Amino acid sequence: MHTNYGGLLQAYALQTAMRRMGHEVEHLQLPAEIPILHPSWKMPMVYCKRAARRFFCGERNIPIFMHPHKWIRKNTDAFIASHIHPRYLNEEEWTEELSNEYDAIIFGSDQIWRPIYTYPIEKYFGSFLGNSKIKRVSYAASFGTEDNEYSKEQLSLCRNLLSKFNAVSVRENSAVTICKERFGVEAKHLLDPTMLLTHEDYECIFKQAKTPRSEGTLAVYVLDENQQIDSFIEKQSLQQELTPFRINSKVENWNAKLSERQQPPVERWLRAFHDAKFVITDSFHACVFSILFHKPFICIGNKNRGMSRFHSLLSDFSLCDRLVDINDIGKYEEKEIDWGGVDNVLVQKRKEAFSFLNQVL
Repeated sequence: MHTNYGGLLQAYALQTAMRRMGHEVEHLQLPAEIPILHPSWKMPMVYCKRAARRFFCGERNIPIFMHPHKWIRKNTDAFIASHIHPRYLNEEEWTEELSNEYDAIIFGSDQIWRPIYTYPIEKYFGSFLGNSKIKRVSYAASFGTEDNEYSKEQLSLCRNLLSKFNAVSVRENSAVTICKERFGVEAKHLLDPTMLLTHEDYECIFKQAKTPRSEGTLAVYVLDENQQIDSFIEKQSLQQELTPFRINSKVENWNAKLSERQQPPVERWLRAFHDAKFVITDSFHACVFSILFHKPFICIGNKNRGMSRFHSLLSDFSLCDRLVDINDIGKYEEKEIDWGGVDNVLVQKRKEAFSFLNQVL
């Protein structure tokens, strides 16, 4: 959650929606791991090198004494502290005794059921609850892909754990089938929690922070850039007479300068969708916020990160033509979006989501 805008905002949105329904909500979170990059005896040398880069190599923003990982997520950690207020639990605190503190535990949303992203995977199916009778609910949980990434042991264990759930909802249409065929449970397909709130809700966040206006009109949020995508961005900016601006850092690029890896504030990320006239992305949640803010967008298929979630989201809103394969982006032709139709679908799906939550809690 710590540097992932979608992960942060889905957590914020779900707890906000639940509070508006009258529930007392607490977000349970494992503390972020801070890797040890250097032995203690080597740190004076590391500090000297950072100081040299800061004062003699022009990297003015590089931290000298702060751990790089803390500096990279400085802005996103600030959003977590001010808007989500999680309860951090160490490994030994995730026990059956937690069930004595709550009436229900909700699992989700986002790709919590994707083993390559969440470890140990059984924790995200409630293994720490033991034989407790506490109400267990998943809200718009995602497997991230249609491929089976579970080992036989993981599948058997998680199948047993999921059978203890009082209600299961998932984010993708394909996940309904996965739950039935692989886990033996019925599941309901529901909206990503970020869509339970309106664009006005998100505008309040960046307006309260007095976030300055974005520096361009073509918002670019691409996680896996390459020369082909860069050329497409340039072509679109010229054709549409728009000024491109990027709204993410090189956080995942370990070869990039540290000064280029700090994630921009969440408020700036949100404001980008408000200010943009067009969006180019390969991110699921950037598609979501383009829809919420009524911004025409292109979604470049990102097969390595999973395609089923894009297909599910865009088919729900009759926007499948916004999804293009990287090898076909040169053939893309812009079409007008029926925002009235999109909003009608959104209203109906919000009703279904709140109805589910009201019934199971």
